[in-house]
Amino acid sequence: MDFSANVLLAAGASPAMVNAVEEAEGFTKISSALSINVGTALTPHWIKAMELAASTAHDCGKPWVLDPVGCGATAHRNEQCAMLMERRPTVVRGNASEIMALANACKVEVVGGGSAGGGKGVDSTAGSEEALPAGIALAKRFKCVIAISGAVDIITDGSTKVLIRNGQEILTKITAAGCSLSTLCAAYCAVCNSALDAVTAAFLHFCIASDMTAEMVEVKGPGTHRVHLIDNLYNLSSAALADRAKFEVHEL
Repeated sequence: MDFSANVLLAAGASPAMVNAVEEAEGFTKISSALSINVGTALTPHWIKAMELAASTAHDCGKPWVLDPVGCGATAHRNEQCAMLMERRPTVVRGNASEIMALANACKVEVVGGGSAGGGKGVDSTAGSEEALPAGIALAKRFKCVIAISGAVDIITDGSTKVLIRNGQEILTKITAAGCSLSTLCAAYCAVCNSALDAVTAAFLHFCIASDMTAEMVEVKGPGTHRVHLIDNLYNLSSAALADRAKFEVHEL
């Protein structure tokens, strides 16, 4: 939670990290967006809080983002991720293995897709392009945006795909890097009517900041990258973002 909160603060958002079921509905109602990360939080108390928060966001018309961490690892995790999908997230962000496993857990029909995948957190066993058919199927079934992190990030709403070619492989060596990107997607959804545009902007902000961090001579590995990434998220200008952005938009 610490890293995600700092990423949000650096980007100009105002985070509240809540897990009490007694506060789930209230905090969701006063927030502009919601991010749910299943992470290590699949005990009965946390599940109830996540379900209540997601249902409240949906009922109130607030955007919310699901990060299905480790989907595919266990039957219990698959079941809870599928349950949360029924609460209609605005955005789902995961790696390729998680997205393929989520499609399998939700029993969606995938045309031309790979195997179901196995959730391994940042250690995805598949590439983003391999997971695109699953992402498209999920996007169409649940009318949401699916963001697949990888060497090339892919974002789709089922009819359009955006390829992001910024970002650094070292992010896979930093715990909670992907989780914090999911929260950043929620922050952008709070201020942008188009979820596809919001997620694209969030990915570019995060990935370009990582590119800038990798260029710093004082960055020697994951530890120093993590620290200076926060600084670059904070200092990144709109002009630098526009100059460095490497993305493509394709109709499906």
